[in-house]
Amino acid sequence: MKKIFSTIFLTTFLSMVAVNGQIKFTEYDLANGLHVILHHNDATPNVTVSLMYHVGAKNEDPDRTGFAHLFEHLMFEGSENIGRGDYFGIVQAAGGSLNANTTQDRTYYFENMPSNELELALWMEAERMFHAKIDTIGVTTQKGVVIEERKQSYDNQPYGTFLEEIGKRAYTIHPYRWQTIGDPEHILNSTFEDVYNFYKTYYVPNNCVLVIAGDFNEKQTKEWIEKYFGSIPRGTLPFYRPNIVEPPITKIVRDTVYDNIQLPAVFMAYHAPAFGTQESYAMDILTQILSGGKSSRLKANIEDTGLAAQTALFYYASEDPGLVYVIGFANIGKDTKEVEDAIVAEINKLTTELVSEEDFQMALAAKEYEAASSLRSLSGIADNLATYYTYTKDADRVNQELQYYSRVTREDVMAVAKKYLQSNARVVVYYLPK
Repeated sequence: MKKIFSTIFLTTFLSMVAVNGQIKFTEYDLANGLHVILHHNDATPNVTVSLMYHVGAKNEDPDRTGFAHLFEHLMFEGSENIGRGDYFGIVQAAGGSLNANTTQDRTYYFENMPSNELELALWMEAERMFHAKIDTIGVTTQKGVVIEERKQSYDNQPYGTFLEEIGKRAYTIHPYRWQTIGDPEHILNSTFEDVYNFYKTYYVPNNCVLVIAGDFNEKQTKEWIEKYFGSIPRGTLPFYRPNIVEPPITKIVRDTVYDNIQLPAVFMAYHAPAFGTQESYAMDILTQILSGGKSSRLKANIEDTGLAAQTALFYYASEDPGLVYVIGFANIGKDTKEVEDAIVAEINKLTTELVSEEDFQMALAAKEYEAASSLRSLSGIADNLATYYTYTKDADRVNQELQYYSRVTREDVMAVAKKYLQSNARVVVYYLPK
């Protein structure tokens, strides 16, 4: 009954943002290789214009890390026809908003605009694709901004370096071993030519997908796209696409970091499946069972008993096989090893016991609802279309999410637990007060 109710609800929910429960879109390529995806939705007089460049931290030189994130900042400097620092002001004056983010696999830029400002948004994005203000002033300025961001968000935050500490122990050869923020020494020591070559290599139409979602005239929009993007030359420099397979962890890798903290904590990581694989959907449900809400196993059996002040387990689904992260903050007077052992015991149960049908259906419904919720807004639809195209070259995967989740069984959950969450194949980092 719960499963039937869940499916009916989600079908109704999706029908509010799509036709017949489907996200309708058209897609095509320009002559220069730019892939275009158009999703028309006139529910509101707004439009999202987004560009996803297939470049992230994993495409960087190991001795020049942080470039992808540096460019997230540099692309707002302006262009040949947009004054330095004017990018935000122009969009905001038009009633819009904008932002960007970088991962290890891609860099994403988006603008949310009133529909009558669609042409402005297209012109601005084409400007920085082809005419971005990459000069010594901007590079020097943004290097300082990025290094300061690292200090505030990583170095001077309690537990702020845990992703770095985990990454460099969980990976030995794959470029996921460094974080998008990069090494400050690499950023400081990079030359202008290093930075400019990165731009000319990756910020090209044949390494990008343009997604427009919202209220627009398709014929007019295609003409604008051709007008502003069609004349941008195709990139000719080779893309570095690492084809590196990280060997499995075969033992417990254990270490300790002393930090300016009060509560000791344990951070762990296990290898995990890649984005979009059937295993990734089973892993999603597994993490929901362990750490998804008030009734989850870590909450009920570790936090509510007073052993841990807080626990969390999350799966980062990246383009290449990624990681499952586990966090436990020991309560005052409690031992970090106790917290670790209790968490591992809960994880190990999933490798030996089938989860109950009730727990499985609750977790499945939660993940299905989460997938549907990501399509509630134009920006969410644009993000999903761009992500699926970039990672799988199949934008229609946006309409197949619920099918992939519905194929997962309790046996699949146990199988991914056995394969990936082995107690003797993990990284363990204790954070202890200095």
